[in-house]
Amino acid sequence: MNSALFWQALEQPLSLLLLALLLEWWLPIPMSWRPSALVPLLGRLARKVNPKGRPARQQTLAGLLTPQVILLPALLAYWSLSNLAVYEPALDLLLLLCLLESRPIKGEQLALTQLLKADKLAMARLQLGRWCQRETGNLSQMGTCKAAAEMVALRLLGQWFGVAVWFLLLGLPGALTFRLLQLMNQAFSPKRPQQRLFGEFSARFYRVLLSVPGLLLAWWLLLFPGGGAAALALWKQARHWPAFGSGALLAALGAGLNLQLGGPRFYHGQKVRQARLGGQGEPGPQDIGRVRRRLSLAAWSFILLLAGLNALYFYAHHQSHF
Repeated sequence: MNSALFWQALEQPLSLLLLALLLEWWLPIPMSWRPSALVPLLGRLARKVNPKGRPARQQTLAGLLTPQVILLPALLAYWSLSNLAVYEPALDLLLLLCLLESRPIKGEQLALTQLLKADKLAMARLQLGRWCQRETGNLSQMGTCKAAAEMVALRLLGQWFGVAVWFLLLGLPGALTFRLLQLMNQAFSPKRPQQRLFGEFSARFYRVLLSVPGLLLAWWLLLFPGGGAAALALWKQARHWPAFGSGALLAALGAGLNLQLGGPRFYHGQKVRQARLGGQGEPGPQDIGRVRRRLSLAAWSFILLLAGLNALYFYAHHQSHF
């Protein structure tokens, strides 16, 4: 009976999620096996279905159809595998492990911090330029630290915590849909002039899904040191950011750590003015790591609390049958 109860507990979504999070943190998965390796492939697909010179209407239509061409076969493949799998929780665990991606973010953060502390600003700009859409060639050291802190925060939200939240809400199909949209948002970014119309639909769809984990994590950050300032920033600043979910997270995070985030940036030669978020302090090299650690601690504490409550409910439900 105890063995049967153990396997029942292990099959709970929160148990599968915790196991996947621990394995993703511990296993040295090569970058070529990570979901981010699909971004160049999706980029080539975008260039094929959205070549230069197409009318605006065709670009928009291609942008509407391409995400469906990617999402529907992926969901159908998962449905087929789940019907054929001998033990479906094992399949969910394996696929969830493949979707989560946090270790490369830590590695990138450590590399950028070391370069900036060693006053190798030019190399830090080049390194950062591989990870974000904005132009990094003319950033000051403070601007590079700010851009790196934002990159770390939004990547953790999109590649890790958001996947976990949508897995808990809708199971593996929800996590798979969210992560594929995150990858499409990178590959089809409307911040590129050629993809302004083509990438708009997938970017809007992703922003809608991102608002759920973004708001959850932003509200949870109010319980950490600086929570009062974070609550005020969340109330006043988040609505001025183009994507409310990511704006809420950056506002609460920056204010809680007293770091200035947001502000104007350049995309492909065009200056885009965006709201300033967070606190007043100028980010330094050490603050990139502070951002990652604060978000990781917040996400882990939130998931562990849910897991503890779920374990108590599972135990009480089991005891009530005796």
